[in-house]
Amino acid sequence: MSKGLWVGVIGVIAVIGIGIGGFYGYHQTQDKALKTEQAKTKSMSEKLAGIDKKTSTDKTDKESSNGSSSSSISSVSSNQSSVTETESVALTDAQKQAVNEAFLNWADQRAAMGNMAVNDYYFGHGAAGRGDWYANTPDGQMQVQDENNPGPTAFPIHIVGGVVFLTMKDGSTGRQNDVVESTAGGYSDKADMSKPITKYILGDNGKVYELKTSDGQVSLTTGFGEYNDDGTASDYQPGQDFVLSGDGAAQTELQNLLSAYR
Repeated sequence: MSKGLWVGVIGVIAVIGIGIGGFYGYHQTQDKALKTEQAKTKSMSEKLAGIDKKTSTDKTDKESSNGSSSSSISSVSSNQSSVTETESVALTDAQKQAVNEAFLNWADQRAAMGNMAVNDYYFGHGAAGRGDWYANTPDGQMQVQDENNPGPTAFPIHIVGGVVFLTMKDGSTGRQNDVVESTAGGYSDKADMSKPITKYILGDNGKVYELKTSDGQVSLTTGFGEYNDDGTASDYQPGQDFVLSGDGAAQTELQNLLSAYR
């Protein structure tokens, strides 16, 4: 092979080598750039994931905090409303009896502390007509005995129960199971009628009303009136009206007892 031919061959090989090297170098450069971008993307993804996680955590914490605050606010509102609640509550006769029994047990200690006796014979009467019995209160008439004349819908308040505080002749204090021997004799059978007698009546509106006398001149029907047999107003009206009791403890106790049925 001539010298000129070898020179040509060598030149061609050199050119090919340079081309391959350039291509390899370019490929390496591109591959490095791709890896760099992938690394950046991964780093950014991790950063975004971290931000999302933090945002999610912050949101959860904020919602939890808001929930706690809301719960606390609700709790405060509930406590406030439980003191001022005066909406009527519908009770069965059995439930009324249970509430009054619980109230009477509470009044037992109150009476003993005041050296007085307490009983649930706050109202009673002998032979009567077929009209409803009621009591006058600052919030309207309270139905005390339902004869359906005029009936429950005619009254804004309905009785849940009641108690009477008095002083026994024998000095007994606290809850008494028997304070009246006869309707005719009334409280005078066993109570010292020279001492004050106080009646409490419990309304389904959550309020306690009281009628207090300066002496014992009070009968079983004192504070109560009766409608005519046809449900119209009669001349037999209460001689005394009940007032809203200033006994805050009694008001709170009734509210607590009725809260179970609201």
